[in-house]
Amino acid sequence: MKEKRVLYVSSEVIPYLPETEASSMSYFSPKMVNDRGGQIRIFTPRFGNINERRHQLHEVIRLSGMNLIINDLDMPLIIKVASIPKERMQVYFIDNEDYFKRKATLTDEDGNMFDDNDERAIFLQKELLKPLRN
Repeated sequence: MKEKRVLYVSSEVIPYLPETEASSMSYFSPKMVNDRGGQIRIFTPRFGNINERRHQLHEVIRLSGMNLIINDLDMPLIIKVASIPKERMQVYFIDNEDYFKRKATLTDEDGNMFDDNDERAIFLQKELLKPLRN
């Protein structure tokens, strides 16, 4: 697996969000690649319940500042980065105040899905696919 470069995309990853089956898988799968000598990068939304200070997120200026068009709206994009403690894995956070500012991931406190989850997923995917178009 040495020299392999892997981009891993997930809606949640520990230690940034609570431990669930998905967040655990999004930690242990990249860790396995990393432990075997692969180069791994994780991309995830920067939801409002991710504490920037505690997790030491820093804006990546050279990647931020672009805009994406979603439903005829020009949406600003901000990329932040952090490293998972004790692992040499970087996590890139896709941030946008309109889509990811609320203090929850995909559902409200009653377990109801947010109405804009589809737009949020489109925003994330469009950003990740942009380099393939160049």
